[in-house]
Amino acid sequence: MATDNKAMLNRVIAEVFNEEFVSMRVSSDEAHGTHSVQVNSRFSDDRTAIIRAGHVWMEAFIPELNVQTSILVDDGEVDDDPEDVIEAEKEARLRKICRVMHAYLEGGGHISERRSLLSRGVVRKLVIESDGFEWRLGRNSWSGPKPV
Repeated sequence: MATDNKAMLNRVIAEVFNEEFVSMRVSSDEAHGTHSVQVNSRFSDDRTAIIRAGHVWMEAFIPELNVQTSILVDDGEVDDDPEDVIEAEKEARLRKICRVMHAYLEGGGHISERRSLLSRGVVRKLVIESDGFEWRLGRNSWSGPKPV
């Protein structure tokens, strides 16, 4: 039985984000099992996070900075495990992504910019620490979680 990504996303969003945050569904390509929720802080209008849950990946996108991060959930890693163990692993990874976005929406993170080597403009990175790990969010590349 496949994981109900929509229910999982709603459950984790409700667990991680309290009444200081506003969440709303974002239209997405539900035919492919991807579900999205936009989360905003009630106290900071300039910070937004879009969190997506799919069958094999969890993603967070920050539209105002045009940066993102993802965690893959490779079913091959857990082939021998029962379906409930696979779902628990997906939910744990989604929870990590949500905690990173929670930290960002509360004002956390450090933005660095450098000139692009290949085109005009800048390359922006957002570095956030969450739960003892460092996450680096970017437009075309990201890394995380790495122990601090």
